[in-house]
Order: sequence, then C-alpha cells, then structure tokens
Amino acid sequence: MPRSSDVRVEVVANREIAPSYFSMRLAVPPRLARFRPGEFLMLGWDEGCDPFLPRAMSIRSAKCGVRSAGWEVEILYKIYGRGTALLAAMRPGRFLRALGPLGNAFEVPRSATGVIMVAGGIGVPPIAALAESLAKRRTSRRTEMTVFLGGRSKADLLCAADFRRAGAKVHMATEDGSSGYKGLVTEAVEEFLRTSHLAPRTAHLSGRTSHLAPRTVLYACGPHPMLAALMPIAEKYDLPYQASLEANMACGFGACVGCVVPVKGGEGHRTYRLVCKDGPVFDAHHILWA
Repeated sequence: MPRSSDVRVEVVANREIAPSYFSMRLAVPPRLARFRPGEFLMLGWDEGCDPFLPRAMSIRSAKCGVRSAGWEVEILYKIYGRGTALLAAMRPGRFLRALGPLGNAFEVPRSATGVIMVAGGIGVPPIAALAESLAKRRTSRRTEMTVFLGGRSKADLLCAADFRRAGAKVHMATEDGSSGYKGLVTEAVEEFLRTSHLAPRTAHLSGRTSHLAPRTVLYACGPHPMLAALMPIAEKYDLPYQASLEANMACGFGACVGCVVPVKGGEGHRTYRLVCKDGPVFDAHHILWA
C-alpha cells in the first residue's frame, strides 16, 4: 500500500487497563474501520520525526461513534520502550498518523465446528477480534470457541470478560500460579486436548479416529516461543494451525524487507516471507520454527 494513504487520526481515549497495558481508541475514516481479524495498522507520530519509525499495532475492534461522531478503532499495547511509553502519555485530542488496514487475516473454514484460540500477553487483540467475528457469524451451527489466555501473572491476562461475552469458554494459565493453570499456556492447551474428545494423530494408526479433529482449528498470537511450542501440539492432534506473528517492521507493506520469516519451500528448501505483506497470519505448518 502506498505511503500516501497515511491518514491523520485523533486519539479519543487512552487508558491503562492493567499494569503497563493500555487501550487506545482512535477516530478514523470508515476505510480504516473495515478490517478483518488479524490485520493491523502502522501508527506514527503526527508532529516531528522522533521517534522516526512507526509501530505496528493489531486492531482489537472497530465501532461507530463511542466518543466521536464517526468510526473508532481500538488498539491494545504494552509499554516496552520509548515509543510505546510516548503512546501511553498521549491525551485525547492529540493526533497520530495511521496506515492500514495492512496484512492478511485469519481464515475460518465454514466446516469448522470448533476453534481453539491461544493468546499470550499482548497477543490478545487479533484473537479477541476473531472471537467477536465468530460470535456474529451466521451459520446453521454455532462454532464452539475455547480460549486460552497465558502470561507470567494475572496482570498479563487481558479481555477475559470480552471473550466470555462472545460465548467462549475461557481457560487461564500463569507462570506464577496467580490465576488458573500454573505453568505455560501451551501446557494448559495440551492438557485440555489430552483430556478432551480429540484423539492424537497416532490413534489413527491403531484404527481409532477422531472425526472432530479435522474440523477443529487452532489460532494463536503471542511470543515466538509460545507459537513454536504449539506446533508439535497441533501436529500431534492433527489440527490446522494459523499463527499471527509479531515482528518489528519499519514500513508495514514490504518495502524495507525487515520482517522476514523462514518458511518451507519446494523440495525441502528454505525460503522466506514477509510478516507485514505475506502475514502476519501464516499457516503455522509452513513455518520453520527452529
């Protein structure tokens, strides 16, 4: 997408929702509000050139006129460094530059009877957007949603109430045991699958089958180690798996080639894709995680 499609957007709300985690609402033109779960915005500064580079932000939601006359989008972010600290200090009435929506989106097969969604820390926004989209989807059979939220402590678990309102069953995992399962969220996912009706792929070798497994899809967004750890679980239970990758990027549309990810090419060769242009959502089975 050409850089000329940047637009000036107004901050209409910016509040801390958990220690170091913020929700920002932006008044945007209608085209920026027409997003699909998984797509993102590049947000830059409207005044001056410091910081010079924009930040990639997944879109959490879009709705009409909460605190403004037109459309608003919501982003969630965590203070990691100087750029996000400056975002956290912005007050309503200030302006940013926004480019988007960019990237691709999650795909949900019409045949899917169930989805398992895993969000680690600030990986919540695209997963929450997906859950709300599924809740609104009009099909003859409602898609069963199971959500896993993971973090170091209870303070890192975001939007649990939003997921429940969307009709999802929510499981929590914290490394310090302050909420839900004590341990990694990937361990909680595997324990859930082990005790559920989904049979491991190896069961097919003994004549046992799991007719629901091909119709249950795994979606995830979060830290790279979490996404990588889900891969052998998806393989074990024969689950389609879509992962939304996080990456630092300078442009958002493939010009800087700064967000490459290794993927499987033809005849076993390694090739590369761009998180911003070819992703951020990938078929996780195609990624070279090691």
